[in-house]
Amino acid sequence: MKILTNVQTSYLAGIGQAFLSLLKGLEKDYSRQIKIIGVKITSDPNVSEKGIYDNNKINNFKLLSINGEKLPGFGEVIKKAEGINDLKNNYEELIENYRKLITKESPDLVLINGTYYVPWCLYIAAKDTKIPIILHYHGILSKEVSHWEEKPRLIMNEMERNFDNDRLFYLFPSELARNAVEQEVFGHQIYKSAVIPNPIPDHFFKVKLVGDKKNIGFVGRWSKIKNPDFIKKMVNFSYKKGDKYKFNLVTSKKEFKKEIKKHLKNVNFFEPMKSRLLAKFYEKMGVVISPSYFETYGNVAQEAIASGTPALVSSNMGVTETYKKLGLEDWILDFSSVAGVYKKIEEVSGSEVSEKIRQNLKEIVSENVISSRMIKVFKSL
Repeated sequence: MKILTNVQTSYLAGIGQAFLSLLKGLEKDYSRQIKIIGVKITSDPNVSEKGIYDNNKINNFKLLSINGEKLPGFGEVIKKAEGINDLKNNYEELIENYRKLITKESPDLVLINGTYYVPWCLYIAAKDTKIPIILHYHGILSKEVSHWEEKPRLIMNEMERNFDNDRLFYLFPSELARNAVEQEVFGHQIYKSAVIPNPIPDHFFKVKLVGDKKNIGFVGRWSKIKNPDFIKKMVNFSYKKGDKYKFNLVTSKKEFKKEIKKHLKNVNFFEPMKSRLLAKFYEKMGVVISPSYFETYGNVAQEAIASGTPALVSSNMGVTETYKKLGLEDWILDFSSVAGVYKKIEEVSGSEVSEKIRQNLKEIVSENVISSRMIKVFKSL
């Protein structure tokens, strides 16, 4: 079976990290059965010239590139657009490039990763073919843009609703994600779908050390839906409490520094890093916090748990479904109170996640387990 898909290569792109783990799992057990062609767009903000596929040679994976440097910037396009037809017209060149690749490669399946404008263009190129299509619903676009101005927000909502098509099979990383799409995006039940959580690379389970209880970790994009305001409030709250914690942020330094004017002495900044280095980052943390307003899943939290580090998560994250299977309900918070979360940090930071919990997690979301579940979906279409 040959699969064509869009890919992201940034270290902070959760879609890219989850897909890389899937590739590794498929390579281990299904390299002779599955061949995957990944297509990156050079102008995509989540694509790095050197990214997650560096030093990750995968035998059954071929990475292709579409030069998007001449494509119009999405920010300017969405400001001027009156509807999704304007988006389609502006990105007809990209859509046509996808059409040519589909014709040339003749895949048995098209896998669409995400719902932003790049995967939407792949969807437009593939939907009129007879090739089976899977949409892996990594993020709820309407939630990501809920703080945008009305006109571009409504166009983005229209673009997301455009993915409502009985030609597609939908993959969700959580029941939370599926319910949100059914109730808030499409407005009806989705019958052709499956829920499969995101996988965790094996190297996270090999971490042995227990982190320093003074270290609080955060990994993620500095965007509204990740609730960066909470991080800022916590930094200031901790400072007033005596500054006994050090905040370690894997995110954009520039964006954070623009918003934090003082108390930077209790904050360390880290550039986005390779997955194996991220495992070493987790092992130094006493606790990791994920205060997101909403996430279809939440790779960071389960990677921290796999590494033996406690992770406190928002109740509006899909990964809470995995937490409940592991008996970690006490680490699911609503993040409405900085003081309340601070108290929980004092309680859990520096404690060790038991080997039993880590092993149970591995049995649920290891690369091999998830790839086996995915292959069944691929072959069923």
